[in-house]
Amino acid sequence: MAVPLPVVGVPGTMQRRLGAVTLVGQTPVLLFGAMALWGLASAHGDPRAGTVLWLGLFTTLLAVVAAATMRRPFGVTLGWIVQVLTLTAVILDPLVLVVVAVFLPMWVWSLWHGAKLDAMTRAYEREAQAHAGDTH
Repeated sequence: MAVPLPVVGVPGTMQRRLGAVTLVGQTPVLLFGAMALWGLASAHGDPRAGTVLWLGLFTTLLAVVAAATMRRPFGVTLGWIVQVLTLTAVILDPLVLVVVAVFLPMWVWSLWHGAKLDAMTRAYEREAQAHAGDTH
């Protein structure tokens, strides 16, 4: 069964729950990663150190907002933006790829398997409704 990954719109219940859990789990990694990149940039005298910190904090805040708004049509879109921003941070430090390698597949898995679970729940509810009408 092919399940499309949503980019916009309100995902199903399990997609929302699994996606929000993924984003909440990603939040402390983003926060501490931003502070580590800022510290490294500051230690090397990089004039962009402050910008690195603010962009990291913005991405962290965006992950929190995305997790909190998964019930809204733009919540899943914000989640994708968090994943893209995390991926683009690889430019700052290639080790960010480790974070991407962990959380991007988790995000995709959450949306994909969440949709499958939502479909299974709907099928179960239809079956239960069909049998509720039977009075043997």
